Amino acid sequence: MAEIVDLNNLTLSVEEARSTSECVFENLTEKSMLSDTHLILTGVESDKLIPIFGKYGMTGKASAGNCVDNLGNATIPTSEKTWTPKLIKGTLEHCQDNIPDNMKFWKKSRIAANTWSEVNNEFMAFISDRVSDSILESQFRHAEFGDVNASPVGDATGDETLTVGIDKTYFNVLNGMWSQIFTDQAGAKLAYRYTIPENAYVTTALQTVLAADRALTTFRTLYNKIGSTAKKSTLVFQITSSLFNNWQDFLEDKSLVFNLSRAENGATTFNYRGIPIIVRDDWDETIKTYYDNGTTLFLPHRAVLASLNNIPIGTSDTESLTSLKSFYVEKDEKHYIRFAYKIDMKILVEKEIAVAY
Repeated sequence: MAEIVDLNNLTLSVEEARSTSECVFENLTEKSMLSDTHLILTGVESDKLIPIFGKYGMTGKASAGNCVDNLGNATIPTSEKTWTPKLIKGTLEHCQDNIPDNMKFWKKSRIAANTWSEVNNEFMAFISDRVSDSILESQFRHAEFGDVNASPVGDATGDETLTVGIDKTYFNVLNGMWSQIFTDQAGAKLAYRYTIPENAYVTTALQTVLAADRALTTFRTLYNKIGSTAKKSTLVFQITSSLFNNWQDFLEDKSLVFNLSRAENGATTFNYRGIPIIVRDDWDETIKTYYDNGTTLFLPHRAVLASLNNIPIGTSDTESLTSLKSFYVEKDEKHYIRFAYKIDMKILVEKEIAVAY
């Protein structure tokens, strides 16, 4: 099995860096926590029905007189969806002998994220720090980009939207948010779908150049089309950074950037018509890395307007999402890291979500 850290490109010597402060660590993509972008529902172990109740139909007619009752004949419509959580798990191993003695900078290694289990070995603490980000990335990937029909270009099966060489088994475990959006929109179930013209351009370079008011038009259209029922909930915009940058450019050109933001806890929070905007840099990163057919990116500009409660993630327990096990087996002389979690995602009420792509 391949080692977790590829040390082949390091020239190790007695003058090797002696602390992590002398090393350079590639920045990890900034990500929200799952709870920042979805309602998290726990206790979802296996197939579990989600009953959905609509509103009562028309009632209220003129009195017929003579003590004749106007009997209602409407009903409260019902529907249901089913949680089908999938078990995601993995094991990583690293041989103790392959941690060179002269890598002195591990003596003061970075400490793993506080949300992850404590790791005593300094070298494995660094690895756990890096692996924890990958696990969080996997949760977003399955919940939002998961598609049982996913396949890479040239695979001759599936949708062939993934980049050449990508292992499709990292994507086709379950149908996540975007897969459900594409399916529901095809059946016209969603409140509205705004088509972003640049997504259809024939080269990546052309896709990059958005119309000056594209983000504004996206916000305005989704807001106007989502309907009054959805507006009774706490709506949130989630958008790619490409759209956010376009919107910032527009505001600066109109000298409005300071008028359409608000300060919360010392930080600037952006919103449109009072609706918070969450910038999904991770969407851009995922699309650029995994959805490049060599000529164009697959729908690089995207936006969702919905309540977080309407796009929940179901899991058995939150602890499994934010913990891993790290241990050393003396017989094997190997360090092991193991993780496992169950996850599913559902769009509950289609008519209360508007999207752009």
